[in-house]
Amino acid sequence: MVRSVTGLFLLTSLAVFAQAADPPAFEVASIRPGEPGKEVIEQVPGSLSMRHVRLAACIRWAYGLQDYQVSGPAWATDVWFDIWAKAGTPANQAELRRMLQVLLAERFKLVVHRQTKEIPALILTVGKNGHKLQAVETEGSPSFKTGKLSLTGQGATVGQLTEFLSRELRNPVIDQTGLSGRFNYFLDIGSYVTEEMRKSQGPDGGPPPDAAGVVAQAIQAQLGLKLDSKKAPVEMLIIDHVEKAPTEN
Repeated sequence: MVRSVTGLFLLTSLAVFAQAADPPAFEVASIRPGEPGKEVIEQVPGSLSMRHVRLAACIRWAYGLQDYQVSGPAWATDVWFDIWAKAGTPANQAELRRMLQVLLAERFKLVVHRQTKEIPALILTVGKNGHKLQAVETEGSPSFKTGKLSLTGQGATVGQLTEFLSRELRNPVIDQTGLSGRFNYFLDIGSYVTEEMRKSQGPDGGPPPDAAGVVAQAIQAQLGLKLDSKKAPVEMLIIDHVEKAPTEN
């Protein structure tokens, strides 16, 4: 009898473990061909909506990465989709990202692996005279707003700053300031931008070639932070396989 009970307990434990190991998945999801347009990604607890989203951008969002961190087929930036998905629970952003990973694997047969590469990057450190960010004690969601040539952080993190700069400069910006917690800060690069720069544009509609240098000047003067160019190890997501069209809804 003891052996029987022990065996039953072991089987039950294994079943519970197997269920817990199952990756989270959306309860219902719809993927339809989209059209080029302004990318819109909206999320509330338990629900995700994406419109005019390139497949490459969808993959980046699912894994919480920047453009430069994903290596895959060129055509992934030339196909657009509208995606709507709902979870069975009020899942948070991190859970929604994991669910989207599962959805992409199921519907687009996405297979990826991670790899660390040393690539050119911009390293953010504290200047020799110290930083000028105002530390604050705050609760709730941090506020991070951007203007045409400015940004404002209210109770925001340095990570939000580097994430924004990485996206706008199309270059990895790595935080090595050692600054944790939340801060108030304001950055305005308008006075550093020349008329020539305003008229110029980088490859594929990217920032002007001198953009990183201009941002570095503004950050040094206004935030007391340094932005230096050097090679650094960066985690990359390598796409091993992905289908151009998803399986049917």
